[in-house]
Amino acid sequence: MPKKLKTMVDISMDVYKDFAYLYYAGPYVYSENMAKFLPRILNKFETKPQTLLDVACGDGRFSVMMAQQGMAVTGVDASKQMLHFAKERARKANVDIDFVCQEMQHLSTKKKYDLVTCWFDSLNYLLTKSELLKTFRTISKHLNGDGLFIFDMNTIYSLSIRWRERNLWIEVDTNTIFEAHHGYEYNPRKKIATLKITGFVKRGKLWRRIVEVHRERGYTLSEIREGLKKAGLRDLACWGNIRRMTRPTRKSGRFWFVTQHK
Repeated sequence: MPKKLKTMVDISMDVYKDFAYLYYAGPYVYSENMAKFLPRILNKFETKPQTLLDVACGDGRFSVMMAQQGMAVTGVDASKQMLHFAKERARKANVDIDFVCQEMQHLSTKKKYDLVTCWFDSLNYLLTKSELLKTFRTISKHLNGDGLFIFDMNTIYSLSIRWRERNLWIEVDTNTIFEAHHGYEYNPRKKIATLKITGFVKRGKLWRRIVEVHRERGYTLSEIREGLKKAGLRDLACWGNIRRMTRPTRKSGRFWFVTQHK
């Protein structure tokens, strides 16, 4: 990015408020990867879901891919800005998706689904065990009797060690967008990692500045399983590597869970 810039400063500390455009336009392919892995997971558990609730659906990448495969999809996200881009993505793909603006811990669609997903460490943004439990319970209520709830979460190892290794990370650097992740902090007592995202988006001859602070909490496997149990869910599988479907290790960066009603 040029050193000398005319800037139009617009700073927001609301998570995903202005970052939504950076996410929409950036190289975030996690949802596409999950869409590739999902058929193998569903085959493993011998299920063919017809309805999907995509919790924390973001800009709708995963929701759209599932709708293109014939599922009836509801996408839920707390960010109006993210849902704006999700609707635009669905329109361009010519698929019909019901997008709802709600916080995951207060989820209420008045429907039940064959499959519920929550990707890209979205659950780590819940900073207390009570909020995580509340979310597990609302998701459990939206799950059909034999349906599956599949999700991933960053591990404590990832938040305390791996994030530190990327203390300054350039995510995007093009002629029109620049995005850097920096300002890392970790509170070992609260198990909360903090990361600042600073971005610049070019509009004509001006650059618009975007600043957001993202916080994620790490949870132990026992804490996650305790919450699932209280919500009436049991884990059918827990992996530290989704490609190989292997058990988590001490240095796993992420947990993937496949759960179902007890």
